[in-house]
Amino acid sequence: MKLSARRKRLAERKLIKISIILGSILTIWAIFVGIAGDSKSIIFDALFSMVGISLSGVSLLVNNFIRKPDDEHLPFGRSQFEPFAITLQSSVIIFICLYTLATAVIDIINGGKVVELDIALPYLVASIVVCFILWLYFRREAKRIDSEYVRIESTEWQLDALLSFGVLMVLSLGYFLKDTSLDYLRPYLDPGMVIIISLLFLRIPAQTFKKNVRELLQFAPDDDVENRIHEASEKMVQDHNFIDSLVRVAKTGSSYTVEIDFLLPKTSSDIQLADLDVLRQELYDQIKGNYEMWLTISFTTERKWML
Repeated sequence: MKLSARRKRLAERKLIKISIILGSILTIWAIFVGIAGDSKSIIFDALFSMVGISLSGVSLLVNNFIRKPDDEHLPFGRSQFEPFAITLQSSVIIFICLYTLATAVIDIINGGKVVELDIALPYLVASIVVCFILWLYFRREAKRIDSEYVRIESTEWQLDALLSFGVLMVLSLGYFLKDTSLDYLRPYLDPGMVIIISLLFLRIPAQTFKKNVRELLQFAPDDDVENRIHEASEKMVQDHNFIDSLVRVAKTGSSYTVEIDFLLPKTSSDIQLADLDVLRQELYDQIKGNYEMWLTISFTTERKWML
């Protein structure tokens, strides 16, 4: 059962607040451990979490902003701010990945650095457990309330869990290589891990960035809602012997902008407005759902008014 728009917003705000609080605790701990152990990978973990917290705060503000009513400055609503905020989040994460990738390459060129496991072990174990549990929790909640915001939070916790696990594996490997014939590899493990993680992490925010830029540019969503609208419009053309229809659909955030134009025969030029309203209601009942929709349905006997 899908939540109402109001309950969905409240659930999103509650989950984002939880993410900010727990993320802040782990970030402070990671900063201390990263500086004390001089670990580039742990500092990257802390930086990633810090940016995630900041962007979660932005999401919370945007979440509150877009539920305000339309006004003269934003007559078509505020739904465009949702993909804008998510695009911003994705852009910053992409920048962090590229920046840390570059610094890690520089570290390897300069001979690398050795990071000891002792000081980092308690943080890494706790981070893996907490982030993994929160990833599963936020992923479940994102599906339950169908929220892109919470889905982004889930992705960030997943990446945090994988990052901490990767760092633990590399530092553990360095511990076992100590005083062996492969001891010369230890300085390259930490920056090498950062390079691998940065490259792997780029995929998810890049996909999210592409999806939301498409929404900002009002590309057709190519989803079940659009398919349903096309099918319902075609059915109406057939049922009422219309000549043609033209459907335009764009999705911005959780809101759909829909324009449907029907071309009627010349013999229908004297049809009553009340009859057209009945047709509009018939079509609306077929395409409505648990999402916001800016819907325009028009009827004409001249094709030029459809284009």
